[in-house]
Amino acid sequence: MSAAADGTVRLWSLSEQRQTAKVRVDASLHCAAFEPGTGEVLIGSAAGVVALDIKDT
Repeated sequence: MSAAADGTVRLWSLSEQRQTAKVRVDASLHCAAFEPGTGEVLIGSAAGVVALDIKDT
């Protein structure tokens, strides 16, 4: 997972060497975390915290 100051969060497959998901929040990011067991992403930004479920297919 990578998070950028412009609000873009990307989930990467290292074994396939490609981006598997992308989401944008309308605020500067402070942090992001991914739990691979549940597929949950938490994004902390100036606008608050966002929780997403990402199913990698």
